[in-house]
Amino acid sequence: MKTFKFNQLVLGLGVLVAVATTSCQDQLLDSPQPDFKGSAAAAPQVTLSGVLSNRTLDRDTVYILDEFVRVPSGVTLTIESGTLIKGETGTLSGNPATGTPPGTLVIERGGKIEATGTSTAPIVFTSNETTPASGDWGGVIILGKAPVCFDGTTAIEGIPTSASGDNGYGGANDADNSGTLQYVRIEYAGNVLVDGDEINGLTLGGVGSGTTIDHVQVTHGLDDGFEFFGGTVNASYLIASFNKDDDFDTDQGYSGHIQFGVSLRDPSVFSSLPTGGFESNGDNDDASGCSFTDATFSNFTVIGPIGPNSSSAVNVAYNSGVLIRDGSELNLFNSIITGYPNYQLELETIADFDNDDNSTTDDVVSVEGVTLVYPTFSPFNAQGTNVGIFDFAFIANYHNESSNATNTGAGTSLTDLTGLSASAWNLTAPNFVPDTEKPSDFSHNLLSGCVSVDFRGAFGKDGDAIEGTNWDLGWEQF
Repeated sequence: MKTFKFNQLVLGLGVLVAVATTSCQDQLLDSPQPDFKGSAAAAPQVTLSGVLSNRTLDRDTVYILDEFVRVPSGVTLTIESGTLIKGETGTLSGNPATGTPPGTLVIERGGKIEATGTSTAPIVFTSNETTPASGDWGGVIILGKAPVCFDGTTAIEGIPTSASGDNGYGGANDADNSGTLQYVRIEYAGNVLVDGDEINGLTLGGVGSGTTIDHVQVTHGLDDGFEFFGGTVNASYLIASFNKDDDFDTDQGYSGHIQFGVSLRDPSVFSSLPTGGFESNGDNDDASGCSFTDATFSNFTVIGPIGPNSSSAVNVAYNSGVLIRDGSELNLFNSIITGYPNYQLELETIADFDNDDNSTTDDVVSVEGVTLVYPTFSPFNAQGTNVGIFDFAFIANYHNESSNATNTGAGTSLTDLTGLSASAWNLTAPNFVPDTEKPSDFSHNLLSGCVSVDFRGAFGKDGDAIEGTNWDLGWEQF
């Protein structure tokens, strides 16, 4: 039975929880002054299709992905900084038996991708349409040999079972290495075979900790931005923006560490299903055979569709900022969550609660140093509709007694309580560096090995080499 541990957590209109921070990558932030935005210049085009051999994609050529493009075991695909790759549309959605697959890059188990962009010359995967839209092409799928919730014989979501190649994922190698993704942008991706069986912007199945992933943005995706199906890969400096489903989805026993990340929502962009910043599950099919999803996220700024200048409710598809579901032991530290109409943090079907500090036992969710701020035009509940835990009663009471209950104006308290400026909600040129830094001062064993910082959210304001550095400057695009 899962136990949810909240240390020093105070929730409400602007719940500010004590925080200390750290992160789980050992690299520091940089401060680039870029001018490259991934725009396509006149260049020769080369179509990629089928199974690749060892090769390098150069920045002077535009590459077109035609259907499933595979990097099999023993093969390495190297991509130079500044390279542009476009995906073709397909007819697979809703027609898995006879449809044409959209352009999709698939790194099979044992294959590698070495995609190393820079802050001034990111690698861009995007649509091949003149007027791009969500779901124009498939996405990037990386399949590894790290542990997942089953024996690795199940095909990854989004690829028909009849498709050729190795579509399985998982194994017994925690340190499996599928290569590198650095300074990479993935735009307008996503494909839905049927509901619940989709290609995401970046799909990671059983990817191991030997893989390097940092400075990656997934934007305008049809489904999830990032989805981690098991595996142990760590990541840092991630941006998910304007995706239609969840921005970050973890399941099938994923147990990596991710530090410094942003989730930004557009109130006009959503799917027909409940959508939010995070969704975390265990094994959706058979929890009895599954290790709990035990991911650790720290220093995230999760911004929902309701901002300080919002004046009306958003679509009912918008649900929770962070949804922790069955079989998940998601750990969340030093983060800011705001702008969601139902719950900033929703704990679904939870039957126990534990305040034990620094527990290392199984079945524990740790949430510490997290600021939860519900916006105007929103109800608030920390637990979720299916939970009845008396331990959370103080949270609801705190909310009922707060001044926010009578704040029906422009919602200016969002900026005060989060420390963010109104420009954090700007959909064309957002700035996530806070006006007022929310400090953090605690330690936790789960943050061992992470970059130690003293603020909540993805960015600090000023001080040391990390604070005041806008690490998303230049390589991203909104």
